[in-house]
Amino acid sequence: MARFSIGTAFGDAFGLVGRRPLSVFVWGLLILLPTAATFLVMLPMMGEVIASAEIGTEPEFSRMLQFQGMSGLLNILQLLVIAVVYTAVMRAAVRPKETGFFSLRLGMDEFRVAVVGIAAMVGIYVALIVLVLLGAAVGYAVWQLNSPGNWMAISALVLVLVLGVWLMMARISLIAPASVLFRDFAFVQGWRLGRGQTWPLFGMMVLLCLIVLLIEIALGVAVLAAVGMGSVVTDVQTFEAWANPANWGDPIPWMTANWPWCALGGVVLSFIYGVFVTLGIAPFASACRQLADSSAPPPVTEPVAEPAHAPEL
Repeated sequence: MARFSIGTAFGDAFGLVGRRPLSVFVWGLLILLPTAATFLVMLPMMGEVIASAEIGTEPEFSRMLQFQGMSGLLNILQLLVIAVVYTAVMRAAVRPKETGFFSLRLGMDEFRVAVVGIAAMVGIYVALIVLVLLGAAVGYAVWQLNSPGNWMAISALVLVLVLGVWLMMARISLIAPASVLFRDFAFVQGWRLGRGQTWPLFGMMVLLCLIVLLIEIALGVAVLAAVGMGSVVTDVQTFEAWANPANWGDPIPWMTANWPWCALGGVVLSFIYGVFVTLGIAPFASACRQLADSSAPPPVTEPVAEPAHAPEL
């Protein structure tokens, strides 16, 4: 059975960050742009809605409708950007020679990844509903036993449900990169490549979470050290002002007045988020490429014909 190397998968991911830091920055920037737009557009509207609810008045219907419509449009834009960026990372991992324009495209590869992503979300959602219903039935039956270990049994059941969802995600994790690799809706190919690889893929997911957690802890410590070990948090008046929704006004004047720090923070945050995206996608694309290469049939070598010799006289 074909196997893939987890070390090679993560090595390819970190190697991609090292070889193409500008692409990593652009990927993170594109992911964060819809979030920044949501912050700039929705924060004042959300503040008005919350402030109206706190004083007991109903917000204007037109304002609520505008809020819902803008939120829906920004969510659609976010999903579109995610499909484009995730496909670019997969393309950079499985077809590294295609480096033009940061590996970004808007074509059939992106459409296939979007379709696979939607199908995966629907499938996991349906499976999750079934598992929750089964878990609720089993949990209710266990609870009726009035055993002292009820909480332990129910906790174990919850862990089994979570493990089942993660294993499902690991089992289908190669379908999207396989669609980019084979330039097709690779539901069958990706499923076959993942056969017998569920536990290694699950282990790679766990290791990925640990790596991201360590990076986040290191970044958190660095940020706390940069701001003077919590000097901002100790400013109670500033904290209370930001916590009050009535003060959630237009953030653009503040950002304009502090644009150098905002620009620097945006650059750093975009690169960090690009690293997270690359580390979250590229290892699975690398595993897909490794399995596809190892499962490909060896080339057939044609027998070499012996040169004709003149008959001996």
